[in-house]
Amino acid sequence: MFKNKVSYILLILLVSFAAKSLEAKSLGYALSGGGARGYAHIGMLKVLAEEGIYPEYITGTSFGALVGSLYAMGYEPTEIESLTTSWDVLELFDEHYRREDLYIGQKRWPSYGNFRLRIKENGQPDFPTGLITGVKLNQALAQVYMPASNFQDFSKLPISFAGLYIDLDTGELIVSTSGSLMHTIRAAISMPSLFTPFELNGHRYVDAGLLQNIPVPQVRRLGADKVITLKVNADLAEKNPDNLIDILSHTIDIAMHQSYESSLALSDLVLEPDLSEFANMSYEKAKEIIDAGERYARNHIDEIRAFRDSLLAEGYEFKKPKKIPIPEKYPILTQDCRGNVYVSKAKIKEYSRLETPKKYSAEEIVAASKRIWNSQYFKMVYPILEPIEHGYKLIFYVQEYERRNVIFNMSYTSEEDLNISGAMELNNLLLKNSKLLAGFTLGGRSELSLDYVKNFGEFWGSYFRIFPYISEKRLYLYDEDFYKISSVKSLEYGITPGVGFFANNVAIAEGFFYSYRTRLYRDVSAVAPVDSLYLISGLGIKVYHESLDDDIFPLSGVRVFSKFNFAPWNQISDRLYNKAVLEIEAYAPIARKISLYGSYNFGTYFGAHEESSLDPFYFTGSQGYRAYPRYAISSPQYCYYTIASIINPKNNVFLETGVQALNYTNENLWDVNQKLEWSFYADIGYRTYLGPIHISAALSREHSPSFYLNVGYNNDLFWFSRK
Repeated sequence: MFKNKVSYILLILLVSFAAKSLEAKSLGYALSGGGARGYAHIGMLKVLAEEGIYPEYITGTSFGALVGSLYAMGYEPTEIESLTTSWDVLELFDEHYRREDLYIGQKRWPSYGNFRLRIKENGQPDFPTGLITGVKLNQALAQVYMPASNFQDFSKLPISFAGLYIDLDTGELIVSTSGSLMHTIRAAISMPSLFTPFELNGHRYVDAGLLQNIPVPQVRRLGADKVITLKVNADLAEKNPDNLIDILSHTIDIAMHQSYESSLALSDLVLEPDLSEFANMSYEKAKEIIDAGERYARNHIDEIRAFRDSLLAEGYEFKKPKKIPIPEKYPILTQDCRGNVYVSKAKIKEYSRLETPKKYSAEEIVAASKRIWNSQYFKMVYPILEPIEHGYKLIFYVQEYERRNVIFNMSYTSEEDLNISGAMELNNLLLKNSKLLAGFTLGGRSELSLDYVKNFGEFWGSYFRIFPYISEKRLYLYDEDFYKISSVKSLEYGITPGVGFFANNVAIAEGFFYSYRTRLYRDVSAVAPVDSLYLISGLGIKVYHESLDDDIFPLSGVRVFSKFNFAPWNQISDRLYNKAVLEIEAYAPIARKISLYGSYNFGTYFGAHEESSLDPFYFTGSQGYRAYPRYAISSPQYCYYTIASIINPKNNVFLETGVQALNYTNENLWDVNQKLEWSFYADIGYRTYLGPIHISAALSREHSPSFYLNVGYNNDLFWFSRK
């Protein structure tokens, strides 16, 4: 009996010893954060893969989480390089709406305002919590991680993965190993103050670098018994911050360094390239940073091979991960949205233009989220696929803009000096699908305006408008040769109600009634007419089409605007007249950064010189025929042509040169013998964060050169609403 027990114990010990000797060995990678320096991870991964070294576990912080997750999905380092360097980071960070993406109904209002402040429901300002909202970044990440939608458990990826981030509200360090991989990465790269905190299910998340920038303890907890650490963040001594972003980054790095020593002590091999020449925001130097990481690894190849050989001697087996399948199209069985409060699910679905059940590619799904964002109701829209039986549920995560906005604008022009203006914008407050704009202007023209529009439909439909206003401005008077001779002050108040139709991105047509009273009174001029009061009432129609890529510095597209006014009844109008204007602009790209521009502008009072004196055409100046200063001449009939070339040599810089030809007369505008007046002009434009800057000069044989300086948005917010 005793001998049997001893034999049994020896057998158990032998089995335990054999099991211990056969126990699988596992390798983990810990990828640090470091902003743009994180591109160096890719270069080092290239060399490790070439040496046949592959991990079973990966953890990452910040940019390290981004690179590590893609590697965990089975992407080759060269594929990660191709993908991440194909992103235009400046484009991802630029969250202005592209004019060409807006719906035709939204184009009734131009780009306007140096500063916009959202107002919460309680009346408090909604100050931004980061420089970048991240809407375009979220959409790009949603597309990249869509193939991983079926991997709700990150341990089931080709390489087991965990991403780190911080719950901003509780201060807890989150080690994410399940759920949406896109959500994990987006939270992990949310650098405080640069990005707004990533919001999900009532929580806000930021980059984990403050607490754990080198996630070695976390990769060991996943199961790794050997760890290679890829460290790309700079030492404090290497940095000399001299701007807002660098100082913020440096401050964060100070906190990060508190956890470095303990993490590095748990590492078995540390790869740390010298990246002191690169800043955390040097995204434009991605290829150089990747090369620096690769160069470092190749220079330390003996150390890497020695580590590999030691692992092989201990019984490690390296297996190259298989890339997860990337579907060409995804079967979308149902559609939902989360985060909406005032905008209904039905309207969001209408904006998406996706039908279910149906198969869509990742590109088509992301394009649908962009269409929703282009409605201008949302500051955030991105898609997530939730796996269900036989397909996916498509969920659009949205964050709505506050419905109250204050817009402030300050501009200077050499023609009208300083103008200060602003507007209060209320969206969908009085009625659903409505907009109320209450604006003021002080400076060259003083004005109070109220523009209320109620739409019926989103892409095709009708609307009605009410536009009351009061303004005081200078009105210029002209002699028989059409030259300015004097001016008077004009106090005008009136109302312009209208009913219109809009057809997707095709056109807007509006019929309107207008009635306004104008009082002319002497200012400083001795030759101005005596005080007089006029009442003008009539009908009109306007038609508008626009497909410009930008309304400040366009390079492609077409804009057509025509308007006809007539006041035929002396019972309600002191003057009877007909008036028409037509404006056509076309921009044709001929190279990546070069476009040709042509335009035709026409206006007529049908030869009625007396009627035009009440509302003269101002067709000269920086936004018209440039050889004459604004207000210099006016005529009851005019037309001018423009042909120009536009060059965009670098981001936000635009150069335009062209020729213009002018014809103005009180007689037959179309006389074939009419002599055209020609001029040459040149314009330099620059887009700043607070608005555009234009410097222009024009020259003709008939008179002295004209020069213009325009700073800020000097366009008219209510131009389409006017009579």
